[in-house]
Amino acid sequence: MVQGRVDGDAGVVIGGVGSLQEAGPGQITFVSDARRIGELSGSRASAALVAEDAPACGMTLVRVKDVQAALAALLERLDPGDDLPAAGVHASAVVAASAVVAADVRVGPFVVIGERAVVSAGCVLASGVKIGADVTLGEHCVLFENVVVRWGCRLGSRVRVGAGSVIGYDGFGYTTRRGQHIRVRHVGMVEIADDVDLGACVCVDRAKFGVTRIGPGTKIDNLVQVAHNVQTGRGCVLAAQVGLAGSCRLGDYVVMGGQVGLADHMTIGDGVQIGAQAGVMKDIPARDVQVGTPAIPLREFMRQQVMFGKLGDLQRRVKELEQKLDKESH
Repeated sequence: MVQGRVDGDAGVVIGGVGSLQEAGPGQITFVSDARRIGELSGSRASAALVAEDAPACGMTLVRVKDVQAALAALLERLDPGDDLPAAGVHASAVVAASAVVAADVRVGPFVVIGERAVVSAGCVLASGVKIGADVTLGEHCVLFENVVVRWGCRLGSRVRVGAGSVIGYDGFGYTTRRGQHIRVRHVGMVEIADDVDLGACVCVDRAKFGVTRIGPGTKIDNLVQVAHNVQTGRGCVLAAQVGLAGSCRLGDYVVMGGQVGLADHMTIGDGVQIGAQAGVMKDIPARDVQVGTPAIPLREFMRQQVMFGKLGDLQRRVKELEQKLDKESH
């Protein structure tokens, strides 16, 4: 299953996976960092996934080339599966007469599919999903409970959308007239490419005009806000509570930690990494690593942290010098 080699008792029976701290008899744990091999001595697990060159430790080991990949394969096999609707269209679903729905779709209770929508082969729509007019879903999309895809939006193939997410709501745009904020109509759309994952309660706003676009293979965590006209490249990874303001552009394989915020119209280059809670107010060139608010290059940030750590001592020395000069002046 994991393309590994047993070092120890090959007769051990494994029925589950657990962490170093929580795994018990009959379970396998894992250590991907060789420096933590010693911690296995305190584990109650029956075996452990380790790297091929990990030292022996008195426990049955399964030696693999890539521990994280092996763990992923094991969890895939143990996955009990999502609680998704059976094949066919539930009797309580409402499907517009002009909608095109493939024969093998799985549509749960109280789903609504609007006029001229296209739901392609292999799609799964869990209970309460709302598909607006003129929406297109590519093959093998999975939309979990209460997802809303509003009019005119397009999803590619193999897109997964977590419960409660909203695709295609209006962007946050207002104009002020005579002391009142007047909503600006957004008439663009959202386009989500193949193999994108959106977590639960993600919001991807409709473009004011044109397209808000999520690039192929991008993975977006729960509670992320993608504003109107944002463009992300291929393979980006956005952790929970990231906020992208309007018209930001991300290159390929950009990684953002939790709670990163981008001001509007920022351009982020290919391969950029941004640390958690950073506030980005300037464009970032390709392959840079930035942290902090306002975000700055990691090396500069670390120098500043060293300086901050010395401020207390500097303050004390300045105070002593002031006292000394005060005494000398008298």
